[in-house]
Amino acid sequence: MNMKPLLPVITPNNAARLTRVRQLGSPRTEVGRGQHLGFAPTGNHLFAKDKSGSGMRWWKSLGDAEETAGDGEFTLAAFKPGFIRDSSIVGIGAPVAAAAVPWRYRLMDLSVENGELRREAALPSTVSGFGTSWNDLALVLMEEDEAQLWNLDTWRLVRGLGGIDAPARVTGCAFSPEGRYVAAVGTLDDGTQSGIWLWDLEKGTGPDYLPLTARFIWSVAFHPSEPLLVAGGDTIVVDVVDVKEVRITRTLKNFYCLPSSLNFNPAGDLLVVGGAGQSFAVHRFDTGARMFSHEDDNEFQSSDALFSPDGRFIAWGQGDGTVGLWGVASVS
Repeated sequence: MNMKPLLPVITPNNAARLTRVRQLGSPRTEVGRGQHLGFAPTGNHLFAKDKSGSGMRWWKSLGDAEETAGDGEFTLAAFKPGFIRDSSIVGIGAPVAAAAVPWRYRLMDLSVENGELRREAALPSTVSGFGTSWNDLALVLMEEDEAQLWNLDTWRLVRGLGGIDAPARVTGCAFSPEGRYVAAVGTLDDGTQSGIWLWDLEKGTGPDYLPLTARFIWSVAFHPSEPLLVAGGDTIVVDVVDVKEVRITRTLKNFYCLPSSLNFNPAGDLLVVGGAGQSFAVHRFDTGARMFSHEDDNEFQSSDALFSPDGRFIAWGQGDGTVGLWGVASVS
């Protein structure tokens, strides 16, 4: 049996040689505003969800061969779902009459094999933000100044948390790699200031609030090994935040595009940025220097760009509705 050789891990030394090595899915006539993407934390399984619709697709075993596991139109709210384990996609379901508790927002667990609903739990009010961790935790933010921490393995509410006490539009949510910290970013409803809200789950404190540089904020990502996170929005700069001290330590400037999504490689020395518009770019984390960039001709879509868990791929939602996988095609 002939096996394809694995692509090399993407590093600062070879990132300038990125090329598209695979294209997933079929082109779509109505692309909308772009695609949310997510990798399973322990394998190269990938989902893609339309930002402006309910369509969701996923692929398995990208390191070996493209294998489509399912393709469906699920009635999920327009929040970014999260791959929790290799068998599940968890997300927030919009209120429908057919739910176990009708017309309530729901926490939903879908099978990655066939898209079937495995579990659901009714939520007390409208959901404003949602994020998941690799170790089966989820933060659910409500519009009524309430937050919940869920254990997705036991499918039980762990405890209530302090909510966001200011009217704000939440645009991103992320857990730190070890699951201690969780962050939500957003912009105050009056449009005067963006900021980040931080919870320390070990101490049971938060959220602490920190204003950010951009007026409107869109993206947040934790560093894989240091107590840092990055946040970006409607300017070509990215704030680096110390989560222990809740302060901005530095600002990376002159990014190639407005960062609608941010994601670290496993080593933490590269950032991939999905741009507001039709582009993505790879930057060094230490200097902010651009290593690689690419754009297509659909200026109306803004899609996520993500490193795979093994660091060998970058996935980016393309303007024709497909997903491109980028890697270093050779080591020579």
